[in-house]
Amino acid sequence: MPRPSRLAVAVVLGGLLSVSGCATVVAGNPTADPAPRPATGRGADPVAWVDKVCGAVLTYTTPVLAQPAFDGADLPTIKQRLSDYLGASQTGLQQSRDQLGAVGASPVGGGDDTVARISSGLEKLQNDIGAAKAKVDAADPANVDAFRAALDETNTNLKQLTAPDALGDLKTSPRLDKAAQEAGNCTKLAAVPGAAPR
Repeated sequence: MPRPSRLAVAVVLGGLLSVSGCATVVAGNPTADPAPRPATGRGADPVAWVDKVCGAVLTYTTPVLAQPAFDGADLPTIKQRLSDYLGASQTGLQQSRDQLGAVGASPVGGGDDTVARISSGLEKLQNDIGAAKAKVDAADPANVDAFRAALDETNTNLKQLTAPDALGDLKTSPRLDKAAQEAGNCTKLAAVPGAAPR
């Protein structure tokens, strides 16, 4: 009786292995993929991401809305209070920009562009407030007329400043807008005086 070739033996063994593989029973119950949901980028929760964006914008609103009282103060005190207020506003704007830079990639298309626009608007506002602070710091309270003129000019310039419309920017994407309606920080931002109405 002729001996089977090595190739035939290999084919037979391969067939046995595949049959035995099909017959193997794995114990236990099926489980979900243990990998956690990403915090940013595709697959991330858009509500959580948008909440971080609105939270970052909220950071600067606190110092900006904390305007000092000037009633009854002498000119040097007015200068110091106004300078401190503008400095705190600058700091708050920088903190907002830093937090926006840390929100991570958007889970929704167009979200990264939205964050870039908001951040650019905050940077412009920060620079404008810095220019106003420099003018106040350079004013001499001893020269009453010049000092009051500098304050009037600063006041006029500050009234012309506009903050970025973060909520309006989020509205440009239906998915981001829907997420913003569910995000707690966006609800808080909508209640801030001057924020875009929802």
